[in-house]
Amino acid sequence: MAKVATEPVSLWLMRQYMRTHEIRLGHSPSFAILSKDDGKQNVQGWHSDYPYLWGIAGGAAGNRIPIHKADQLVMGVQRNLCVSEFRKENGATCFKLGSHTRGEGPPVEWGNGNTTREPGYREAKGLPYTGPDADVIEAPVGSSRIWHRAGVNRSERKRAAMLQAVVPMYIMPFIDTSRPYKDFIHSPLEKS
Repeated sequence: MAKVATEPVSLWLMRQYMRTHEIRLGHSPSFAILSKDDGKQNVQGWHSDYPYLWGIAGGAAGNRIPIHKADQLVMGVQRNLCVSEFRKENGATCFKLGSHTRGEGPPVEWGNGNTTREPGYREAKGLPYTGPDADVIEAPVGSSRIWHRAGVNRSERKRAAMLQAVVPMYIMPFIDTSRPYKDFIHSPLEKS
């Protein structure tokens, strides 16, 4: 995990894109593991990643970062390490290319992250939008603003990725990471 977090080419790219050399993880790296779809389980709705969280923060139209048109202001990059091959069949991520320039979240009609979590959403309305405006691409590094959602895994095998939100130093991390850091400093691993 440390090698991935410090991989120099993507670090350079993220620093250039966010226009700052002072960057950090916005939250601890996490794994997104998608098992075979059973036709009933809730699926992920359209959203933007931390720190924006457009489409998943608060109510159906709630946003952590206000909707804005400040194109040069980039407050986050998502870096994903695809552990398995990402294909449409196994639930590869769907993106709305160019949506990172809109300064707003995905439309509720597409099935955003708030609405698809509601009990009975899939049964009543089906899967979130997957029409011609949704692109399936492998994007290991992308703007946190881009609208996206996990696809539906129709394969027999799970698919996985390690997710990392990277933000400028002036953005507060999503969760307080001081306790794990202090625990590490006082652990026997640090002293070896």
